[in-house]
Amino acid sequence: MRTSLVNDYRGDMNKEEHLQRFGRPGVPWRGITITTWIAVLLSLVAIAISSRTIGRPVWWVGPPSNEAPWFYMLLPIALVTLPLEGALWRSRTAVPTSVACSVGLIATAIPDISNSPGVAVAICVVGFAALLQSIALVLVNRQYR
Repeated sequence: MRTSLVNDYRGDMNKEEHLQRFGRPGVPWRGITITTWIAVLLSLVAIAISSRTIGRPVWWVGPPSNEAPWFYMLLPIALVTLPLEGALWRSRTAVPTSVACSVGLIATAIPDISNSPGVAVAICVVGFAALLQSIALVLVNRQYR
């Protein structure tokens, strides 16, 4: 019986069930995603400040004597705000965006491996933590149980 398609058109399904069925995270996972990406943002700010303080700044900040161009900072900012925006608006692309930005965040540590490996490891740890949350979001969104 094809009740799911019929229920969608009749309006028997409430809004929350409809959003969860069609690839959007539910309210609790939306909160977890928002919290995770705010924590990632705060962690990146802490890493950038502390790495510059110890004299081994991340590549997108640069040393005080030779600062990186301002548009280099757009990459980590975009990698944090895109999944945050997807979670806020409960977009269909929230889940794949979260996974892609987690992997992209890990990839931003590659230029720092030779110059400052400790900073690169810190960024990888933050990116891996975001990736774990993104994988959990994929599993819950696909309703694997």
